[in-house]
Amino acid sequence: MIFGHILFGTIAVIGVLMLEVGFYRDFARLNLTQKLGIFLTIFGLFATTALGIFLAGSFLAGMIVSVIGIFLLGMLVRPVFSSDKTK
Repeated sequence: MIFGHILFGTIAVIGVLMLEVGFYRDFARLNLTQKLGIFLTIFGLFATTALGIFLAGSFLAGMIVSVIGIFLLGMLVRPVFSSDKTK
C-alpha cells in the first residue's frame, strides 16, 4: 500500500512538473478556466505532499517542498518577457 502511494505520488509530481514546463511560456494566453485548472493542480499536489510530510514529522522537508511549490507557482504565473511580440 505504501509502495503504491509513493509510486503514484512520484508519477503525479512528474506530471505536474511537465505541466509547469509545458505551459511556462503560454500560460498568459490561456483562458481563466485553463489557468485555474493548471494552477490548482500544481497547488493541490504540492500542498498535499507538504501536508503529508509535515504530518509525518519532518518539518524541514515539509518546508522545502512548500518553498519549491510556491517557487514553481510563482514562475508559472509571472509575466514572461521575450523579444517576440505576438498578438
